[in-house]
Amino acid sequence: MTQVFEVSGMHCGGCLSRVQQAATKLAPGTRVTLEPPRLTLPEGAALDAAAINAALAPLGDYRVKAAG
Repeated sequence: MTQVFEVSGMHCGGCLSRVQQAATKLAPGTRVTLEPPRLTLPEGAALDAAAINAALAPLGDYRVKAAG
């Protein structure tokens, strides 16, 4: 099942790029979009919001939570 997370703190293409790079290191194939601000893990990736938030914390005020 594909996991989708809402991302807070992204406001521009630079934010998107930083979040995308960090997420791809955790799970290659992760897709990040600005409109809507979402992070979609590839099929089979088993990460939770806490693991993703830990990777994003050094980059700025970006946070994810499960979408839905």
